[in-house]
Amino acid sequence: MQPIARALSVLLAAGALVACGDAPFESLGEASSNWISEPTVIVTTTVPTTVPVVIGGGLLKWFNDTIVTTSFDDQEALLSEIFARRGGELIVQASRAEISALLPEVRFPAVVPSLGEYVTSQVVFDGTGALSNDPTVGFGIWSSEPYTRSRSVAQIVVLQVATDPAGAAEVSESSAEISCARFADRTTVSCEILDLDGVPVWSLLADNGHTFVWYDEIYRYELFGRTFVPVEALIEMIPTFTPLSGVTTAAG
Repeated sequence: MQPIARALSVLLAAGALVACGDAPFESLGEASSNWISEPTVIVTTTVPTTVPVVIGGGLLKWFNDTIVTTSFDDQEALLSEIFARRGGELIVQASRAEISALLPEVRFPAVVPSLGEYVTSQVVFDGTGALSNDPTVGFGIWSSEPYTRSRSVAQIVVLQVATDPAGAAEVSESSAEISCARFADRTTVSCEILDLDGVPVWSLLADNGHTFVWYDEIYRYELFGRTFVPVEALIEMIPTFTPLSGVTTAAG
């Protein structure tokens, strides 16, 4: 009986398939094709970013702005007050407000190298207690809190301002010879003269960095950047110099 039962089962199954139509296997796999789709390819676009070589000078913190001064109304008294805290040194720490009161025409850049974080400021005296002519004031731009690390590492830029009316007058003459001979006494690798908006700027390259020199009013400005400071950052600074009294910073 078992062979007969098996044969009947086969015949019944065949009949069921015929009843389904001419192509009983036509939709095989259709269900799966409804939920298995093509893989989604995610494409990301990388936008190139450029690290700026300069930042706004307003981001700097002025290290000496906490100095308390009582003599702003009298320049002679102010000078004596600064000189009195010299501690035996002729280069004396001074606040931005003190320098502005003493030398209102002295200028400072509106942009600085992107590594800059702090700025120090000093007044320079001669042996008699009078202001020195060369330099008269100095500024240092630092990448970290001043005097906590080596100057050669953290003091990235030095700006010196000398009182040099004779030199400024010579350069301003239409017949003046603008040449590298003016600074031939300096130890340099090379010298060239740039023209920035009609102002001659001496570019002096040395082993330890790059110095740019120019004249404005009665002052001679010398902007020095260490070897790791981009030269384009120093050049960008020069046209932005503005009176120190108008400089605003992160410290107020």
